[in-house]
Amino acid sequence: MKSLCTSTISVVLFLFCFSANANWMLIDNESSLSFVSTKNQHVSEIHHFRKLQGEFSAEGKLHIKIDLGSIDSGIEIRDTRMREKLFVVNKYPTANLSAQLPESVLTLEKGNSILVTLPAELSVMGIKKTINVTAQVTRKADNGIVATSTQPILILATDYGLSSGIEILQKLAGLSGIGLTVPVNFNLVFVAQ
Repeated sequence: MKSLCTSTISVVLFLFCFSANANWMLIDNESSLSFVSTKNQHVSEIHHFRKLQGEFSAEGKLHIKIDLGSIDSGIEIRDTRMREKLFVVNKYPTANLSAQLPESVLTLEKGNSILVTLPAELSVMGIKKTINVTAQVTRKADNGIVATSTQPILILATDYGLSSGIEILQKLAGLSGIGLTVPVNFNLVFVAQ
């Protein structure tokens, strides 16, 4: 009986140490990143990026790569224009986000959730700025972690050199205006490797 208890404790400790020391990979087809654009002052539309890559290490170093060419607005010609005129994907194919996750995320027990706010560095078109990200982080009962924005991240187009691309899109579409502040939301799912 004593050896059975010792074996059970050893297995539990091994599994805990394994997940605590694991690298966590983003599951692209279970994750989402969207933003809302507003045109002509009153018309808002939701857009998605279909391809994301990401990971964070056992030390909490988080990296997310957004494939800007995977923009999906629901209108093919608009997607093409955004790729070419707004994001200039032939020169800047990705946007990148990096952050240091707090210890509270790394040691979160299965079935528990916490609210975290942390600074992150966002790079778009070669321009890096620090933004604040607030997310509900949940450690799932299986081997997963989900981070969901609890409030939109407001991205200002002028901070990232996107305003001239927006002006081009506005003229091409014959619009009276396109808003320069864009709310971004996310739901990111990670599994331990």
